[in-house]
Amino acid sequence: MKPARARRLLTYLLLAAALAQGEPAAAEKEATLEADTLSVDVPSDSYSAQGNVKITQEGVLLLADSVVYRRLTGDAVAQGGVFLEKGEDTLKGERLSLNLLSQHGELLNGELFIKKSNFRVRTERLEKTGAQDYRMERGSFTTCEGDKPSWRFEARKVKVTLDEFATAKDAVFYVGDVPLLYTPYLVFPANTERQSGLLIPKLGHSNKKGFYLDQPYYWVISPSQDATFDLDLESSRGVGAGVDYRYMRQHGSEGRLQAFGIYDTNESGFRGELQQKHLELLTPNLTLASTINLISDRNYYKDYGEFSGDYNRQLLESTASFDRRWERYALTGEVRYTQDLEGPNNDVTLQRLPTLGFIAAGEKLGPLIFSMDSGYTNFQREEGVTGQRLELHPRLAAYQKPAGLLDLSLYGGYRQRLYLTQWTPAESGYRQVGQADAGATLSLPLQRVWEGRMRHLLVPSLEYGYVQKRRDDDVPFFDYGDRVLGGSAATFSLASTLTGKYAREGGEDEYRDLLYLKLSQGYQFSGERRDLLTLVDEGHRVTDLMLEGVVTPEKNFSLSLDGRYNTQDGTVSTANAGVEVKGEGRNAVTARYRYSRDQLDYLEGRFVFPLGSQVTADLLGRYSLDKGGFLESRYAIEYRRQCWSVTFAYIDRVGTRTIPDNQEFTVNFTLAGLGGLGPVRTF
Repeated sequence: MKPARARRLLTYLLLAAALAQGEPAAAEKEATLEADTLSVDVPSDSYSAQGNVKITQEGVLLLADSVVYRRLTGDAVAQGGVFLEKGEDTLKGERLSLNLLSQHGELLNGELFIKKSNFRVRTERLEKTGAQDYRMERGSFTTCEGDKPSWRFEARKVKVTLDEFATAKDAVFYVGDVPLLYTPYLVFPANTERQSGLLIPKLGHSNKKGFYLDQPYYWVISPSQDATFDLDLESSRGVGAGVDYRYMRQHGSEGRLQAFGIYDTNESGFRGELQQKHLELLTPNLTLASTINLISDRNYYKDYGEFSGDYNRQLLESTASFDRRWERYALTGEVRYTQDLEGPNNDVTLQRLPTLGFIAAGEKLGPLIFSMDSGYTNFQREEGVTGQRLELHPRLAAYQKPAGLLDLSLYGGYRQRLYLTQWTPAESGYRQVGQADAGATLSLPLQRVWEGRMRHLLVPSLEYGYVQKRRDDDVPFFDYGDRVLGGSAATFSLASTLTGKYAREGGEDEYRDLLYLKLSQGYQFSGERRDLLTLVDEGHRVTDLMLEGVVTPEKNFSLSLDGRYNTQDGTVSTANAGVEVKGEGRNAVTARYRYSRDQLDYLEGRFVFPLGSQVTADLLGRYSLDKGGFLESRYAIEYRRQCWSVTFAYIDRVGTRTIPDNQEFTVNFTLAGLGGLGPVRTF
């Protein structure tokens, strides 16, 4: 038969399929057919293509030795070397039968391959139950390549929805030919990550939990909501349950709710935690936010905390706030509840219920600019002084440019604090204190540009500040805002910034600060000063010499440092330095050093580097130089293959007075496309 008739035949075939799916029969639906021979049986209205059959249509390619199509029923059969390609996904086997009207059919001795997740299904019989749906009896699936994959699941039944998910019943996990794990039901992604179903369980053993099984279930509630539920069985602790609920709302609003509870057989009682975060953008200028953290008892994190920020936590805070902004004004409010995890109870812990703030900025009054910070706080606690504080701090500022070169700013203001305090149930009273403040800053920006590619900005400046000294020991002390020290001081600084300009192909030029250095020192004319950063102040008139710096010669390399040097005593007050070098992938080197005289001397480093093409080492150490020992160390080796990886890690964590030492060895096994099996803890 001539090629023109072959094209008309396939056009008619695709037209029937399009009508069956409710699609328009547009000209772009036409397909082309190439075959050695093509025949038509008029009585049965069937068509047969034989020998090197090739059919193409809109990104779909079908290859086979022969294709038979029956127009009246919509049945099509392809046999011999069947290969069907749609986008990057493929289907191949010995025989493919498909009804173009119902989109149902079956593939014999075939394989389904989904490119995005490298997901492969092999089976003797694969049924097509819909346009994107497949079902198989007794088959295997993997994300590994080759006829002998490194791992695979063999299951009694498997259902696959292309671009969505797959489920398996009675699945057995094999490494090579060795069966290691059985699960009655399994859900895994087939080109997407969001689909309801059971996830891979976590199995293991630890000195806190004993042997444990954590079975998560993932629920897609809607396109903007999902949740993960966990059933946690622990031989040493009991039975626990958890939920992690996430949601997104219109205009960027979002939130998360996490909860976990367990009847702890060691403590013979219920223990748990609740964490909630929410951000509500009511309008572009009105925001509501909340962060809630609640635990059942003060020792909860010591027993169940997995990270250093949890198990040694001292305070737990919950807040609810709003923020309303105008062009030159802002109104804020917050309710903050603090739980002291170190004290015997929470009776003396100070609560701020609520705090309100109002800011006015940039209002012009002739040549001057008016601004004001104001705030109200209600302080509450069970034992100790309580009360309210109202603070008003208006300011007037002026900005000038003498000689067209210098930048001069002047300001003056008055800070008024009003208190209504209750010392005892029978004693309360009104207190107030006010302090004037003023200051000025004079700077000279100097700039030079080389060939339009490099700019150097040098800014020497002189700053003077004055705060009126007032007696305030008769007002309550809630925080350091109640003890504003009076005095006057001048500070000289020299800041240097080097900025490079880099051209980018097809885009705007990129500007990057290569070097920033600032050197400063002050002189105290009168009064006192309080340095909460260094925690060290010898009371000298001359302040510490301060150095700040950031060096970024390359995108993947940065060096930061800041320090304070006491020129009177010849000692270092503080020193902080950090370096970060990023390589390909996860490879990186980071090191940080922190020193504060008579307070801490601490070094932390992490090194992630390759030991070969498939092995990566990850080393982490936190070392206390003043105590002479490691606070925490972690040594991990990851062996990665094309479709799986395994990580061995050893963690040694030094305890505190209330937290015992902890040594832990973990084995984490991850399957490409399916996620991790969870940590398997040997002790």
